Amino acid sequence: MVGQLFAQNTSPVMDYTYDIDLHKGSFSFNGAKLQQHVYETITRIFKKHGAVRLQTPLLLPRNRKLYDGSELACFMDHSGMLVTLPYDLRMAFSRYVARNNITHLKRYSIERVFRPRKLDRAHPRELLECAFDIITPVTSSLLPDAETIYTISEIVQEFPVLQERNYNIYLNHTSLLKAILLHSGVPEDKLSQASSILCEAMSEKLTKREVEAKLCNFSLSTNSLQMLYKYIEQKGNLQDLAPLLTSLTKQKTAVTQLAKQGLKDLEELTVLLRKLGVKLPVVVNLGLVYKVQHHCGIIFQFVAFIRKRKRTVPDILAAGGRYDHLDAVYVLSFVLCAARSWSFRGPASTVPVPSAVGASVALDKVCAAIANMEEPPSVSSCDALVVPVGHSSMSRAINVVQKLWSTGVSADIAYDVSQSQETLMEHCRLAGISCMALVSDKEGNYVKVKSFEKDRQSEKRIPESDLVDHIIQKCRTKFFEDRNIREMSESMSQNPKGSLLNTTGSSEQHGSSGPVNMNVNVIGPDKVSSNIRRRYETQIQTRLQNLASNLQNKTNDIEVLAVDLNKETLVNFLSLEFENEEQFNSSVKTLLSRLPKQRYLKSICDEIHHFKMTKKLAVVVLYSYKDDYYKILL
Repeated sequence: MVGQLFAQNTSPVMDYTYDIDLHKGSFSFNGAKLQQHVYETITRIFKKHGAVRLQTPLLLPRNRKLYDGSELACFMDHSGMLVTLPYDLRMAFSRYVARNNITHLKRYSIERVFRPRKLDRAHPRELLECAFDIITPVTSSLLPDAETIYTISEIVQEFPVLQERNYNIYLNHTSLLKAILLHSGVPEDKLSQASSILCEAMSEKLTKREVEAKLCNFSLSTNSLQMLYKYIEQKGNLQDLAPLLTSLTKQKTAVTQLAKQGLKDLEELTVLLRKLGVKLPVVVNLGLVYKVQHHCGIIFQFVAFIRKRKRTVPDILAAGGRYDHLDAVYVLSFVLCAARSWSFRGPASTVPVPSAVGASVALDKVCAAIANMEEPPSVSSCDALVVPVGHSSMSRAINVVQKLWSTGVSADIAYDVSQSQETLMEHCRLAGISCMALVSDKEGNYVKVKSFEKDRQSEKRIPESDLVDHIIQKCRTKFFEDRNIREMSESMSQNPKGSLLNTTGSSEQHGSSGPVNMNVNVIGPDKVSSNIRRRYETQIQTRLQNLASNLQNKTNDIEVLAVDLNKETLVNFLSLEFENEEQFNSSVKTLLSRLPKQRYLKSICDEIHHFKMTKKLAVVVLYSYKDDYYKILL
């Protein structure tokens, strides 16, 4: 029968329709760039924590118990065995850890997970998931849990669009949840079913009436249901919840031990999160239920409330927890197998079961949130496009692009010399490429470089020998600008005077408490006449009008230092540090050692010190009236 199944022929119609909806209109160049940008950003965060990328085998034998209540994409192999595509990235990893006796590892994985579809003969639905896990030798420390939560919070802080959603970190503990269910009269053999019902209620798959109907099947009285809801509807900090939980910790039953263990772990974790400097609100949610059949200990979710279809709904960006016992299940299963088949390998009980904590992030949601911004960030596919002007210049253009590649600059080359410059410029705009190098034999040893910055465009004729340095400087400027915007958002999000900075450049006002005072200080290398000073002040006030609108309700004062520097020199001032006097003086010394015009630059640094270090102003703008260009010093 299996042979006959695998001998079937696939008709052209079946072949064509199998994945037609996955291909139709699914490709977007901007979407692909954006996904790569998110991937690289998150990978950088994980690597900073010492994590390594680890892939595990794709298929797993079907196991109904481990995925009870979840629909898996299930298939049959040529022998008739049932296997499943990954439902998540954690189960295969747990199996891999147990099979390889891994006791110490930080790993990340960004792969596809699959959901079956009701439609026959159709490709399973694909989602992009990101997993971060910490495996350590057996330990009672909750630092791995805290670091995992801190790492996910860094991802939220990295993207302004996620910051604006005001995510909360919801915490709970499987022991505390079990204590509440037992205390409310749920029989011990029904705990798993009750947890699944509550999980469906959290995700709004069931109404409160449907939840009560299902729980009544466990013979719970009306009073028991009311008691259960009294607990699971509560959330806040531990101090606020303490009076409610004393009824759990003062009994002489198993409930007391479970509740005490849960509260002790939650208290230790919240202290560690404070020490790590987690900026998102941490909330203990007694109704939080997340894959309790897989977890044993702390569980958590990153939740925001967003408007969707005219109502406010919870948006879960990431979730995870401790899953030591999941590794133990796999270790036990492998040990039993080994004990039956290869008992000469030694006693089974010596196999250690490590501690394991993990979190899963819905990367599709991150990408969708960024793509739906009014002005999504400009993400480039490369740093420069090298364009040969005419067939005779192709050989030289190849040499130029090879030189860029060899020095680590990402670059593309225009293959078709017949394309117009307008077409190529449009390609640069769509691809987010900020420089176009025009190589022509008629220019001798010079190259024309066109630079694109938002709606502005400039052209410069530079020696070919300086091209690499010029493009690297352009890339460094863009890096500092991106970092400046991100840090500005973080700084303003913590400002008690208002909400998060709107980084889109929109001048729309949101309940401003009053106009921003913009004070312009013209600092020239020589004395500036009052007429010229007034002209500069008017020019700068007009130029920075949008910035002032964006900062309304966040700060009352903006000091602008207008200086006679080109933008390449001005960008270097972003390296200044403002943590303390020692750091500031050290960074000034490093800055001046790299640049000429010592006396003039020193006077600018003195002004910056006055406003940033002495007056402690949050926003100081350094403005080049030579190039009509500015940077925000944070």
